Amino acid sequence: MEVRSSFFPFPSVREGQREFMADVKHAVEAGGILVAHAPTGIGKTVAALVPALQYAIENEKTVFFLTSKRSQHKIAIDTLRLIKERNGLDITAVDITSKQSMCPRAVSIYREFYSLFNEFCRNEQRNKRCWYYMNHDADALARIRSEIMHVEELCEWCKTRQVCPYKAALEVGKSADVIVCDYNHLFSRDIASKMLEKIEKNLDELIVIVDEAHNLPDRIRNNLSSELRLKTISETARGIRNIDRELYNNLLQMEMILKKLVTNAAKAKRAEITVDRDFLIGELEKMLRRRIEVLSYKEFINAIRSRAEAIHASTSRSMPMSMSTGGESETRKERDILQSNLASISDFLDAWTTEEKCLRILSINDNPTLSLKLLDPSVLSEPVFRRAHASIMMSGTLYPVEMYADVLGATRVNGREIILREYKSPFPRENRLIAVTRGLTTKYTKRGEAMYRRIGEKIEAIAENVRGGMAVFFPSYALLKAILAYLSPQIRRRVMVERREMGKMERNRLYEQLRDEESGILFAVQGGSFSEGMDYESNTLKAIIVVGLPLSPPTLEVKATQGYYTGKYGADKGRLYGYLYPAITKVLQAAGRGIRSEHDRCIIVLMDYRFAQFPYKRCLPPDFDMIFTDRVEDLCRSFFNSGSETN
Repeated sequence: MEVRSSFFPFPSVREGQREFMADVKHAVEAGGILVAHAPTGIGKTVAALVPALQYAIENEKTVFFLTSKRSQHKIAIDTLRLIKERNGLDITAVDITSKQSMCPRAVSIYREFYSLFNEFCRNEQRNKRCWYYMNHDADALARIRSEIMHVEELCEWCKTRQVCPYKAALEVGKSADVIVCDYNHLFSRDIASKMLEKIEKNLDELIVIVDEAHNLPDRIRNNLSSELRLKTISETARGIRNIDRELYNNLLQMEMILKKLVTNAAKAKRAEITVDRDFLIGELEKMLRRRIEVLSYKEFINAIRSRAEAIHASTSRSMPMSMSTGGESETRKERDILQSNLASISDFLDAWTTEEKCLRILSINDNPTLSLKLLDPSVLSEPVFRRAHASIMMSGTLYPVEMYADVLGATRVNGREIILREYKSPFPRENRLIAVTRGLTTKYTKRGEAMYRRIGEKIEAIAENVRGGMAVFFPSYALLKAILAYLSPQIRRRVMVERREMGKMERNRLYEQLRDEESGILFAVQGGSFSEGMDYESNTLKAIIVVGLPLSPPTLEVKATQGYYTGKYGADKGRLYGYLYPAITKVLQAAGRGIRSEHDRCIIVLMDYRFAQFPYKRCLPPDFDMIFTDRVEDLCRSFFNSGSETN
């Protein structure tokens, strides 16, 4: 298969892009799996879509382009529009997000809890109360087939036609060449099976492209992980007391079971203890057999969900939002909290029954918490890669590719060609300078006022020599706050601080402020929205400081994950996969925020001497040419002076 120019929407192919396209072409033709570390600038979205789409059209396959964020949906859809418009190609592509996010009738509680929404949606369909679902509009479908829309446009169009957007999108998906959707549409068992059934496809008919694939392991883990706070059970019991006495008594007994575990942990002087899967199920079933109305564990879960749905229904009937007074709004808020708590409890108890390899922990703190943590994401990803026609995993920080291939189960798929690739950045090397500072660290044994002061002073020295905006990313909010206190008032006035509780609108405002102020300094955390989800345009950041390594404390979860991979791959890989690489991935994401185009220039300061030492140095990509120095401010001055003509 030759990649035809009519499919490529730009005048020329970038350096590195041609090689990537050739590997994608080979993978789809051979039915293989490509795991690609493709740095920013290669143009990986179009490079993956062009050969995959051409093969799909010629061989009656469907491209599934999977993303984790709405912003990535937009990039994919915009790219497909360009491909279609280039030579008037007849391409059908549909953009799909979650069912509840696309529903014109879903209230906030349903957007938060899929289980509640699913029950609501089923009931509305069964009882023929949803006009959107029952209505069929051939003209609406025809437009979605002919015009490539962003999901927001699709939903708005369907809403004006009084058609269910999700149903319409799936209907078009049956004949679509490309479906842009969320990870969950293939990597969540329940959602994937329904999705494939609705579009009448089998996995072997799909070419799977996973964008920003470094996010996939944690997304799968989080989907099959859950937590329940003791406080939630207590609050829910109080809230339900005058509504459902039987459920009230059952929740009190459930609270007693957890309090007994807390007491045992306290006696043993342990902050965390493991809890056996069958212990909680057995104790609850024993309790439920003693109640007036005997229930099984599953029936107990269904009773909680039914009560949550009944509370929503009664609230909607008695207090329409437009008519509510101040007192009624307060009552509505209390009922919303009660419904949310009931949904949290039922979802947790349902998740607890899984037989996948999970760690179950009770954490003893101010608010004791029972947690369920999936250890191995490949239980969901490996079957997809095994059965799909071909799979492409790509990201600018998919390093090392071998780890992601192992962790996601690609290396265990027999009979498939596994292609592991690390491409070089196409951007001029002189536009990026990477320095490691001597003598500074966030290593736990070195922390204290003296170290915080030295780090603060070094940040100030760099800020005084940077021409433009900069960002400083910390391992935690606690360290951010501690070091911020040692900045001078003059520098602190330039600082914009990310807070843990920030919502999306606040984050956007902070970004706009940073973009509009030439000398702004962003203080944020590694692994947060500003270090991973934000795309800084027009070289907003001229300098990035990554303070310390975001290594996880030695919790039971960290030890269990490391132990799991040690048992699977040996001690060396166990430590790398379970402990070191997850931290380095956060560092690479933060460091990559500066250079987003071939014209951008940025200095990256890794402010911890451990980055230049074994084993951390070997975890960094080979193109990280680092200078080890205690005078990084001088490097900054020289870097910006050398680029003054181009700035």
